[in-house]
Amino acid sequence: MKKTSHLTKVIQVCLLLIVLMSVLLPFYWTLKTSLSPERDVRSTPMQWVPSKLFIENYRNIFLSSSKAIGTAYTFKRSLINSLAIAITSTFVTVFMGTLAAYAITRLKVRFGNIMTFFVLLTQMLPPVLLVIPLYMIGSNLSLLNTKRILVMSYTALSLPLCIWILRGYFKTLPEEIENSALVDGCSRVQSLFLIVLPMSSPALFTAGLFVFIASWNEFLFALMFSSDLVAKTLTVAISEMVGRFRTDFGLMATSGILGSLPPLIFVTFFQRYLVSGITGGAVKE
Repeated sequence: MKKTSHLTKVIQVCLLLIVLMSVLLPFYWTLKTSLSPERDVRSTPMQWVPSKLFIENYRNIFLSSSKAIGTAYTFKRSLINSLAIAITSTFVTVFMGTLAAYAITRLKVRFGNIMTFFVLLTQMLPPVLLVIPLYMIGSNLSLLNTKRILVMSYTALSLPLCIWILRGYFKTLPEEIENSALVDGCSRVQSLFLIVLPMSSPALFTAGLFVFIASWNEFLFALMFSSDLVAKTLTVAISEMVGRFRTDFGLMATSGILGSLPPLIFVTFFQRYLVSGITGGAVKE
């Protein structure tokens, strides 16, 4: 039995190492490429360690100006656009999802469960089906190539999942606390913002994180609805770095590293809220 148990642990450790290497190795290679001179990137055989630390790609991105328009400046502007769009979409979606989830959970809306099911059912639609209708609506309303149409699109796409997460968590909160507040003179709105939301921070962080990552990584709508630097996002800018005759792999790797930092930072700092927010509504229904 002891030999079998020891062998099982060895196999588990080996499998864990394989999974860990499959995740960390591409990230290391991208980081190494971003810090390597171009001759190292194109050299054969491949070099696992840069011959010298090369930070010119990062300097080009952060210090580029509009007078020297190029790939680095395009990425810098698109990075700012992505941050603005993702943060705005997150706040709008979480705010609207909170109101909808609370109404369904606490106000005993007729057919609330059926409405929730159909709201979640919209997540089954592939986004590509919505591109042409949304493009026509944006064209008629003069919203193309603006951040507003991307914010509205991302909000509509992420709202069903946000409502589902918050609804499940609200159902785990004891109604007696809210009833006591109502007896003491609080309105429903005051009860929501002063009592329910402070108790629901794990679910709010979880929903916000999902919305932020979905908005940050979205490519199809951003490609179709933006044509220049006014609303071009990070994913579109990175895709345009592949040239017809030449590709700057160092700058592309630098863009990939910088683009992966915001979601990585959010997950690192809010991991505790993420786990409790996902599992909060898993038991009590």
